[in-house]
Amino acid sequence: MTKKFLNLLVIVSMLAITAPVVIAAPPVQDGGQDYVVVNDDWLSKLAEKYLGNLLAYPAIMELTNQKAAQDSSYATITNPDLIEVGWKIYIPSAAEAEAYLAVPVPGAEPGEEVTLVFSDWHLTEPHWEKSLKEAFETYGALHPNITLELDYVSYGDKDTKYATEIQAGAGPDVIHLHAYSLRSFIERGFLLDLTPFIEAEGGDAFLAPWYPQTLAMMQYEGSYFAIPGDFMSMALFYNTNLYQEAGLDPTKPPATWDEFLANAQALTRDKDGDGQVDTWGFGTIGAVDPGFELRVSPILFSHGGDYLNEDYTCSALNTPQAKEAFAYFTGLFTEHEVIPPGVTAQNPGTVREQMANEQIAMLLGSGWTAPIVASVNPDLNAFEVLEVADVPIKAGTDPDFTTTAWLSAWAINPNTEHPQEAWELIKFITAKEQEQKWFEDARVTSARSDVSEEYQPLVTDKFAKAIAGQLPKAKFVPQIKEWPQVIEAVNTAAQLAFTGDKTPEEALEDAHNQINEILGGTGCPGF
Repeated sequence: MTKKFLNLLVIVSMLAITAPVVIAAPPVQDGGQDYVVVNDDWLSKLAEKYLGNLLAYPAIMELTNQKAAQDSSYATITNPDLIEVGWKIYIPSAAEAEAYLAVPVPGAEPGEEVTLVFSDWHLTEPHWEKSLKEAFETYGALHPNITLELDYVSYGDKDTKYATEIQAGAGPDVIHLHAYSLRSFIERGFLLDLTPFIEAEGGDAFLAPWYPQTLAMMQYEGSYFAIPGDFMSMALFYNTNLYQEAGLDPTKPPATWDEFLANAQALTRDKDGDGQVDTWGFGTIGAVDPGFELRVSPILFSHGGDYLNEDYTCSALNTPQAKEAFAYFTGLFTEHEVIPPGVTAQNPGTVREQMANEQIAMLLGSGWTAPIVASVNPDLNAFEVLEVADVPIKAGTDPDFTTTAWLSAWAINPNTEHPQEAWELIKFITAKEQEQKWFEDARVTSARSDVSEEYQPLVTDKFAKAIAGQLPKAKFVPQIKEWPQVIEAVNTAAQLAFTGDKTPEEALEDAHNQINEILGGTGCPGF
């Protein structure tokens, strides 16, 4: 698999996004009714429209099928993702749907009692925890013999926890990973080969909804080891209220890093007049944390720099572009003081708390940013106050890539005693209806094209539109098993520069040499 192929992210159809259309939702109905399918209908859309809950789609499917068993004028629905124009189906009443979903589904798959351990860092985030638990109520109705045990883990701890437990022959059955962890987990034998399950589902036909570049990330030596989840670019989020208070035009976000610095300086000020700065222009991660990569990569790429050379054999951090980007990033704190004190202790959660409490005006984030900020401080009205823009670039340049791509993946522990049941859970999590729910509840865009290109609430959302718009200029970080060590070297270098223990030049040179050692690149230039 070539680097060029991995970075082929041109998704023209995702950019063909129409202007928002406001449609008054009908009230949840009191009585059931027949319905004829029209163009652009799908079950979860109908469930949300008529029942007020997109996850009530199994009730429409099952109760329609019960009608069809007695009356051939009704369609028989065998695939919830496929309904055809002209079909006559039955939309149950809210009471009928509730009664159906409250008890085990008639005809749901029989089997032995099974407990699956499901692990996801999202469980530690209140809005995600609520969304997942709601979805699992539907899953429980569809699979009454399966009990889900929820395993809470932080984003920063997940890789170490999973690797340690799996190596010891234990661990959760189903896990959620950042895509850059896949190669390391696969090569150490820490993920179950999903190819047989995919082939049993129809192979290429089953995989057709997912973007090819996301599927490529799930493969190794011709086999699939995960199914794609969220697919987004990193973007610039900013507080329009703070922009206006600082005399800046919130409709004109910075297009270059020079403009960004000027804005950040104007936004760094003493709001309450006590002689102490209490609002800063920018917040970022300085702790050694997996989230660091997502925040520093856009700055590196948009300056024309990169981590490694073309074939991933040597560090590329000794280039003028990489040096300039690193000095700019660390200088925002050490020289210009537009980042709050204590940056080396800041992780993704604390930076979002700073945004929620209006201690910072700008950060680099993605689809998850607004809902998390809103959950931290509902009074901010984050969905209205926050705006999103493209990552700035170096003035006078036109880099091939200006930001980084985020991709998550769902995988199965090879130690699981219930591989088929674990696969059924992954299928449920990544189904069209569930991916729509994840957007509704958490604003994450999907690796499924039939969601990211067709689900109307998504394609008309201002945040999703901007995030999708940057994907052609986004690229993945190197997909090599050594990547966690590579990015930790850069993260550590940033800490040393932030604290002043080393100059940016010295810290980056140390990281450059360390990365070459990690890669075994004894023949690399300057090593």
